Amino acid sequence: MASTSRRPRTSRSAARRTLRRNPGARRGAAPRPWLRRLPARDRGAVLVVTALALFFVGDYLRRHPAVLAALLVLLGLAATAAGYFWGRRWYRALGRAGRGPLPSAIDEWRALSPGGFEVAVARLCRRDGCSQVTVLGGAGDRAGDVKARTPDGRWLLVQCKRYGETNKVGAEVLYQVNGTYRETHQCDTAAVVTTSTFTASAVDWNTDLDAPLRLFGSRQLLDWAAGTGPAPWQ
Repeated sequence: MASTSRRPRTSRSAARRTLRRNPGARRGAAPRPWLRRLPARDRGAVLVVTALALFFVGDYLRRHPAVLAALLVLLGLAATAAGYFWGRRWYRALGRAGRGPLPSAIDEWRALSPGGFEVAVARLCRRDGCSQVTVLGGAGDRAGDVKARTPDGRWLLVQCKRYGETNKVGAEVLYQVNGTYRETHQCDTAAVVTTSTFTASAVDWNTDLDAPLRLFGSRQLLDWAAGTGPAPWQ
């Protein structure tokens, strides 16, 4: 008859004692800095050597001010370059998020992130007199990205579609918006704003509605942003 062996169980108290003796064994414990892992005598030696090195470097720079000036210049140039590249990266990220200057060209609108496009459209609504502007975009937005109260007191729902030039907005998007803007979002009017255009079937279907949606393609968006064309609620 084959014999079976069981792995001995470790009690919780024994596990706690192990953790107390070895805190690094605790799950998720951060590794200690390398200096703290050294024995106390070695840590002292490292600190002494470091202090001596700093002393001799400082004394050398004191006796050679030209070298010190050159180092300071190099450090200043490095800090300036780092600040420039960091600032440019931050500025681009801010722009993609729709919080920089409003785009003036359609390629700039398409360069926004999907969320940044919604934020920029919401900013246009605020700029032109809307109040209580809310960005709804995201998962489960129910065919609505921006909700706002227009200057004449109506509630507006905007569906934003940041598409490329060849990717047109189809009729299915209009079906969804038309089916939710009244009952779900409690709005009086709705618009679809895109960086592209609309398919012929979408335009034809929208024309047959009793209350057509406002369709803003790339041309209408640019005119609205420039202040030379109407807003989606006008």
